[in-house]
Amino acid sequence: MVSLVHRYYLYRATLSSGFYIPVSVIYMESKGLGLADIGAVQAAFLFSMVVSELPTGYLGDRLGRRGALAFGNAVVVAVMVGFALADSTVEFAVVYAVWAVGWTFRTGTADAWLYELLAERGEEDEHARLTGRADSTLRLVSGTAALAAGLLYTVDPALPFLANAGLASLGLPLLWTLPAARGAEANEEAGLGVREAANVLRTQLSRPSIRWLVAYAALFNVAFSVTRVFEQPAMRSVGVPVAGLGVLYAGFKLVSAVVSSQAGRLQDALGTRGVLLLMVPVVGIAYASFAVVPLLLLPALFVRRGLQRVTRPVRNEYVNDRVDDVGRATVLSGVSMVLTLASGTANVLGGYAAEAVGAMTLLSTVGVTVAALGGLLWLVARPVRRAVGVEAAPS
Repeated sequence: MVSLVHRYYLYRATLSSGFYIPVSVIYMESKGLGLADIGAVQAAFLFSMVVSELPTGYLGDRLGRRGALAFGNAVVVAVMVGFALADSTVEFAVVYAVWAVGWTFRTGTADAWLYELLAERGEEDEHARLTGRADSTLRLVSGTAALAAGLLYTVDPALPFLANAGLASLGLPLLWTLPAARGAEANEEAGLGVREAANVLRTQLSRPSIRWLVAYAALFNVAFSVTRVFEQPAMRSVGVPVAGLGVLYAGFKLVSAVVSSQAGRLQDALGTRGVLLLMVPVVGIAYASFAVVPLLLLPALFVRRGLQRVTRPVRNEYVNDRVDDVGRATVLSGVSMVLTLASGTANVLGGYAAEAVGAMTLLSTVGVTVAALGGLLWLVARPVRRAVGVEAAPS
């Protein structure tokens, strides 16, 4: 089991976008795209994810986890090459849309594979801890890649994308060293059809214990997604040079790695409710701070990443605990679909708002608003509830 976990960590490391992320926005700006264009391009990625999530989650249940994950890695290799060749808003939108298809093959499917493998051994309670450590490995690799991204960009702007293509290609041989989970085989034998998959998704998302958690998570996904898209212009507005972006992103990855590895420990200390409730005060304070003192944007960006990394595995374990093996990847993909739709809409609107009021004002306003709405939802709808069997009646 130890060797298997280490191989899983190595596979997760190949999912890094560390070479790409630190220079993504400045690369598109160098091609003549404005903030509204960039918001629309990022939204094309997210909306394509919405369209892809259900069928790719279904294929993950129907065709097997490893094959779906391998297809996702292959798409990412092709997409990174496409980035190096793209030269207009339309071309970038197409590349992002195709990337989303590869991305969705690896989201719910990867999480379902790990949970089912642990469940076979009676170790499903280890899910949050192992996912957190896998994320930690991913962030460390991404941090190292981020340090190199700026240097590669100065040599040739296309090099960071080609480096990311090479990294993603390493995941293909690693995948075939990982075993198939018997839970996935059971799903294949069950023959879950498209109509059944849609019914499973509709039924599960209508349950209060999942519905309100998804609504709560979607709010904060809006803040996290808008921040990710427009943080580079915001950092430049407070004096961060282009050459410093790679160093900052390496720092972001390092902090995320350390925090991700503590997800299980934090969950043990605070419980699921306590960890997810943290998002309300932390987001509210962090985003309000740089509205008053602009330089506090930088620590706020560190806080945003740490918070997102520690809450995501806890949220995913909460959902996993409340769905059956059959259709698990479909339900997880459906949850991701809802979160992504909210983020894509926010990115389109955020692009126009950023051009009108500036990236800094946009980010602080979105963060404070989301924290206030999240606190209200927590009080009136109880997003985090007990497991099936003691769940409150639908409301």
